Amino acid sequence: MLFPFFLIGFGSTYYASTFHISSSLGNDNNNGLSDQFPFKTINKLNSLTFSAGDSILFMSGDYFEGMFWLKGSGNSQENIVIDSYNGSIKPIINGFGYQACILVYNDQYICINNLELINEESHLDSLGIVKKLVGFGGASNDWGSGKNVRFGVKIVADSISLNNFSIDNLLIHDVYPTPTNSQYSHQGYGIKLETSSDTTIGLLNILKNIQITNTTITQTGHYGIWIKSLGLNGIDSIKNNQILIKGCNFEYTGGSGFVPNKSKNVLVENCIFNHTGSDIDQRMWKRGSGMWPFDCKNVIAQHNEFKNAHGPQDSYGCHIDYGNENVVFQYNYSYHNEGGFVEILGDNINCGYRYNISVNDGYREDPNGTPWNKKGKIFWVSNYCGSSTIRCPSTGTFIYNNTAFVNDTISPEIYFWPDIGDIYLYNNIVYATSAGNTIATLIQNNLNTLEISNNLFFDSSRMDLDADLTLNALFENPELLNPSALGVDNPQLYQVENNSIAIENGKLINGSSDTTNYLLNNGGKDFFGNSVSSTIPPTIGAYNGTILNVNNALIKDDIIAYPSITTNKVNLIIKEFNGSVLTKIYNINGKHLCNQLGETISLKDFSEGIYILIVHFGTTTKTLKVIKV
Repeated sequence: MLFPFFLIGFGSTYYASTFHISSSLGNDNNNGLSDQFPFKTINKLNSLTFSAGDSILFMSGDYFEGMFWLKGSGNSQENIVIDSYNGSIKPIINGFGYQACILVYNDQYICINNLELINEESHLDSLGIVKKLVGFGGASNDWGSGKNVRFGVKIVADSISLNNFSIDNLLIHDVYPTPTNSQYSHQGYGIKLETSSDTTIGLLNILKNIQITNTTITQTGHYGIWIKSLGLNGIDSIKNNQILIKGCNFEYTGGSGFVPNKSKNVLVENCIFNHTGSDIDQRMWKRGSGMWPFDCKNVIAQHNEFKNAHGPQDSYGCHIDYGNENVVFQYNYSYHNEGGFVEILGDNINCGYRYNISVNDGYREDPNGTPWNKKGKIFWVSNYCGSSTIRCPSTGTFIYNNTAFVNDTISPEIYFWPDIGDIYLYNNIVYATSAGNTIATLIQNNLNTLEISNNLFFDSSRMDLDADLTLNALFENPELLNPSALGVDNPQLYQVENNSIAIENGKLINGSSDTTNYLLNNGGKDFFGNSVSSTIPPTIGAYNGTILNVNNALIKDDIIAYPSITTNKVNLIIKEFNGSVLTKIYNINGKHLCNQLGETISLKDFSEGIYILIVHFGTTTKTLKVIKV
């Protein structure tokens, strides 16, 4: 399912102006209308009101201090554009203790590109006076100051709904407030999109058509990107709409990477979330899943990497909070996240995980030894919905065709609470190496409708499997390509080999052409982009590609290299040949590296990469390609 995201126009009209600003060459007495006569300071920009089609360009490599409060809106034909000029080095805007580096307040149709933003200086000036822009509309609640909360970019809608924002290729880092009370020290955020509504007077504000692309956010006190709606509690029909987060990098954020609230039609793809919930700075929150939607509808997160999340609570690769509808995490790679792989809370409709690969997630131990408290989980489904006394079951929760690898050093659990509603657990591989501690599982039957079938557990002797998990289950080795007992940080190695028991032993998921009916529509593709049939039982796990059948392969060719993706050895399988074999190995650039004899090729001493094998056997020469990971 893809959402019809908007296109933002970048055209200009005859009346549009392009303003230049350079801290190294400018003068605020200039008109700013050419790169020969640029402005010098952000203060000058704050004195202007811009119009549709205008551009504000910061000199590449220059450094600026203060909060740029952009006044003025574009329109549906022309945006206002903030960008850089005269080079590829991003200009730096240091928010310098103000609440944001860039503020947009009840204005819209705005593009912000190619800037570096930082904001951790004191909110006090050299005389100890709070830094705050004169005439700021939110002065009554101290918005101008970055004392207790701080942002790289802040976009606020509190008098009207706002439309069309594009943010591309920003580098945002080191965003922390400077409070007198240390309990607020973590409240630094890369980007916040905020709406404020008042239902008593019929004021219902949303943000629509937001795209944030190719942006890196790192070393923030809390979230990387936060969408927050105030004043709409209990109103489900009003949501921010059409949000795209693509190609972004969230690294060492003190809290989660991306948190959307009261939003619909959200697509998050090709992003990397690494070390969310970081503790490398004492000003950080020190807890956070890569992303988690809350009170959202129609959310797809796909083709992302969620790695190394930290924290004493949550801190999964990605998790589904409560009050959502139609949320699917699919085709994602989840690695070494402290909390675990799957976390689904209560009051959700049609939400879950499919075709993901998890490696060594859930290493967190219970802080005081109490079972099922905060220990890491492979799968965890609860009915928590914001209160310790009120519980909310979900409808249509699904977890299918995922592959989870667990090594000997960790023992994450599988736990379904009572009264979670109906849940569908199909076609998952849970692979645990054999020498670790027992993996506990507990599936509560009380007030639950359980559809659990066709999962593969290996090595099951290490698992204390609840009886509900064993229905139509398989317990043989799935023959993953991964050759390492510790696990390898590479999703390619969690495909299955040609002799795997998992092949075509899954439960068939079909019956609907509606792509949001995740229980009856299998999505059509696996983690690797291979087709998944709606008529043939699928392979268990996240891989459903063409299975290498040695006999059939040899009919079509004289030789194959297997596995073609490896950490060490490659076996040469040659049809109807018993003589000597000579293999010349080249790198991808054609440089000859070495010769090896025999039908086993060792790449142990080679670095990761692509290698060409020129294989000589009898009077035949064949060229093969293999990948060392």
